[in-house]
Amino acid sequence: MKRLLTTLVILLVVIVTGLTALVMLVNPNDFRGYIVKQVQKKSGYQLVFRDDLRWHVWPKLSILTGEISLTAENAKVPAIVAENMRLDVELLPLLSHQLSVKEVMLKAAVLRLTPDSQPKKQLEAPIAPESDTHYPIIAGTQAWKLDIARIRVADSLLIWQSNENSQINVRDINLLLERSDQDHVDLSLRSKINKNQQELSFELHSSVDISDYPQQLTADIDSFEYQLQGIGFPSTGTQGKGSAIVKYQASPESISLQKMALTLNDGDELKGNITAILKDKPQYSINLYSPKFNLDNVLGWEALSKKTPQEKHDYRVENNSLKPVIATSVSALSNYDLTFLQGFDSDISFTADKFIYQRMAIDNFALKAANNRGVAEITKLSGNVFGGYFALPTLIDATVVPAKLHTKPRLQKIEIQPLLNALALPLIFKGQLNVDGDLLGEGYDEYAISHYWQGGLNIDLKNARLEGLNIPQLIQQSFARATDQVSQPSNTGNFTEATSMLVKAQLDRGEVKISELAATSSMFNIKGQGKANLLKQNTDVSLWVQLTNGWGKQNEFVRRLVQLKIPLRVYGDWNNLQYKLNVESMLRDELQQKAKKSIRDWLENNSDNKDLKKLEDLLNKK
Repeated sequence: MKRLLTTLVILLVVIVTGLTALVMLVNPNDFRGYIVKQVQKKSGYQLVFRDDLRWHVWPKLSILTGEISLTAENAKVPAIVAENMRLDVELLPLLSHQLSVKEVMLKAAVLRLTPDSQPKKQLEAPIAPESDTHYPIIAGTQAWKLDIARIRVADSLLIWQSNENSQINVRDINLLLERSDQDHVDLSLRSKINKNQQELSFELHSSVDISDYPQQLTADIDSFEYQLQGIGFPSTGTQGKGSAIVKYQASPESISLQKMALTLNDGDELKGNITAILKDKPQYSINLYSPKFNLDNVLGWEALSKKTPQEKHDYRVENNSLKPVIATSVSALSNYDLTFLQGFDSDISFTADKFIYQRMAIDNFALKAANNRGVAEITKLSGNVFGGYFALPTLIDATVVPAKLHTKPRLQKIEIQPLLNALALPLIFKGQLNVDGDLLGEGYDEYAISHYWQGGLNIDLKNARLEGLNIPQLIQQSFARATDQVSQPSNTGNFTEATSMLVKAQLDRGEVKISELAATSSMFNIKGQGKANLLKQNTDVSLWVQLTNGWGKQNEFVRRLVQLKIPLRVYGDWNNLQYKLNVESMLRDELQQKAKKSIRDWLENNSDNKDLKKLEDLLNKK
């Protein structure tokens, strides 16, 4: 035991003596010129040490220095500035003049990817031959060999600016690059990205293939965790995990994410590929698929507030039906500026088995779009919802401000009541909705639609049901009160049912002109026309109702009523609709016409009586 302790003490003395001798005999500044030269030779960047290099022997054998900077050729500002740098080195390789660096540590560094930090070539300047005289090696020293095993960046900042109006700050960077073999580097990165009061914090681990560097880099990201917080996201943020293969190619310069798999919040998932060709005008290609994607949860959108169906009313009294939600204030994006689309070209394809938007569960959702020089064409925006199908192909012209849109909406067999409920509109209709439209205008929100859009709409509602108003009952009751030739109505429900209802309308900056309205059922035929105003939220529609059944009696008067087209006017604010039906005037006109017909028939039978000429002239007066 005594011998062992003696041996350990001797070994410790030798190590301490060796380190002391090394610190005294080997000056780390002897190879700073070599380091500077190799950095410039391999990367074109100029490394500047503001202070001398010095040894630090505990707890690791390290070389320390103060502030350093790394500047690209002819750049205005350095690409990297760090408060200090530490190099952890191996002891034994120093004895053979090999600088084996286990780790390079940059602390509190500022990394700049800005136009001012990028290299700039001086085309007219002659290219000087490579020479050692610019970075001379101190006389009397031997050539050093440099080998770096690991690079660490801690508590640092990256400033990424592509142009004067776009800057992203990547804060709290903690980066570790560790060589696993000659062709591969293990990368670990933890950081935060801030922009426009939004923050993305993330942590990733990856294996990077550098065998073809600098022509190509391939990173296999096997672990990626993130959280998005700030304006436009839920209070708890959007978070998840993911993986991908990232490939960078120098010529043509491009970056791609392949085999991407990303989870979001409550089991939402994205899979696919993204490619960006980084030329003067970037070109993006995005192809994504999701088995389930809840946009409400991802972006923290609250669905439109639910409205309870209005209570059943007799439309002869004040109607308190709920008012549709129409924007009445100027949009926050009132200029509708989409000119940023001119800055890149793109092709986008996104499909989802289930896509949730404003609590609407859309099956077989599909989006295909292409942007070319600021003209974006959405060739496909479709899906199955509420038992039917919708398609909204749209053309967006972003070369002007405000942006102009042209869309041709098509809806087939969509149950209208859940659609009205999802849009927070009054639940006054039931049935299957079919729509064909051709609309264009400036802007892209509710305010723009109600103020700037125009175009035509053809609406077909099958098995329609209008809640709160029984048109046949309304007319029958009015006649039954005025004459005993008809019976009181047997249909006392507070609704009107029609086999089909067709509407042709024209939208013009908030004014809706109904050029044709037709509804049919086993009891009636209705024709009509009128107008509605999205801004004033009122309507005025004139209907002509032909009741073919339900009078309760069979007589000459009823047979005439069956042929009669009864005028009915529905007008007023959407939350206080009123009607106008003048039965007494119609009965008076009908009796007058019936009396005239009887007298004419009698006159025809007594045409030889010349004394009745004056009576005939009186009947013919208007």
